[in-house]
Amino acid sequence: MTKRDMTEEQIMADILNRLIDSGIWGTGHQNVDQLRSWLHGKLKKNGKRVTKAINELYKKGLIGAKNNGGSIYANPRKRNEIKGFIEKHYIADWNKYLKEKKDKKEQ
Repeated sequence: MTKRDMTEEQIMADILNRLIDSGIWGTGHQNVDQLRSWLHGKLKKNGKRVTKAINELYKKGLIGAKNNGGSIYANPRKRNEIKGFIEKHYIADWNKYLKEKKDKKEQ
């Protein structure tokens, strides 16, 4: 897997998308260490950005925490805001995104 240079918003959208795809709304939870490990393998730079993104999502109220912050879940009360954030920042097809970005530079 190629490591990607993602913005902070894209990291947050990736986290939210993973929670939603797994059906983790309120009652379920995702272990933060597992999530950090999974994302660290996808990112250039380091895993500190993942921790920062999780903290920012928590401050915005888009995720909640269980087990003293060891697990997180998507806030069901912010469902529309979360979906809007993902639609705005999540990039599903990285190859297409990188090609478009390269084409814009060449113009």
